Amino acid sequence: MILLIENNSNSAELIGSYLSTHHVEVDFAFNGIAGFELASKNKYDVIIINNQIPKLHSLMLCHKIRNELFISTPIIFLGEEDVVQDKIAAFRAGADDFIVKPLSNEELHCRIKALSLRGPRRDIGKQIVANIEIDYNLRTVTCNEITVKLHFLQMNILKVLVQHYPNVVSRQMLEQEIWGEDSPASSPLRTHIYRLRMALEKPFRQPVIDTVYGQGYHLIHQI
Repeated sequence: MILLIENNSNSAELIGSYLSTHHVEVDFAFNGIAGFELASKNKYDVIIINNQIPKLHSLMLCHKIRNELFISTPIIFLGEEDVVQDKIAAFRAGADDFIVKPLSNEELHCRIKALSLRGPRRDIGKQIVANIEIDYNLRTVTCNEITVKLHFLQMNILKVLVQHYPNVVSRQMLEQEIWGEDSPASSPLRTHIYRLRMALEKPFRQPVIDTVYGQGYHLIHQI
């Protein structure tokens, strides 16, 4: 499955039609915000980003995919001009390849296959915060050479706390980030926070998450 973020509808249609004839499924987004939402919800083999997309610039989109969503999926940039500085900026933002238009759909297909076979990048999705090492792809947390594997929901809660570290995250914000508009009527957040605490604090033998009465939760600054 490919995510194509392309503001030129004619180009998107041509690329999509060619790939579909080669049995490659394609999701389409026509601006950066829509592309970010799809990338956050679905798993793709390759993400393709036009360098000139509106609403959320391609470089910022790529940076957010790598550093906020911690997605390690290979990313191809499509450039309107053969400018070295554009290529350098794309690679620094987290791209894996850069193709200048007009492009050959056959070449694009070959590059997609090559990146798909190479698989996800191994340098994405790792972070050290408050003396704990987090691997979002493996869903593991390591502290003092002790490693704990978390469930998906536990890792999602931890990811939100890390993104806002060292600030306090309100219960409402956590619920919105984790469940969106589908937040459960009777919020189970307190139960999940308790389970996350037990999963981390029992093996690490020290507190990791602090509750600020009337405000929310945050990671303890030094663990």
